[in-house]
Amino acid sequence: MAPVHDPRDQELSARRKAARRTALWVAALAVLIYVGFIMSGVVGR
Repeated sequence: MAPVHDPRDQELSARRKAARRTALWVAALAVLIYVGFIMSGVVGR
């Protein structure tokens, strides 16, 4: 018997992928801001 493909599974998978990508962009931006503050403190001396 062939498996039944639920279109909601594909939608959920796409949403999870988009959410993961957004979270990674937000994390990368946070790291850049953090490093920027540290560098401004080091360079400012």
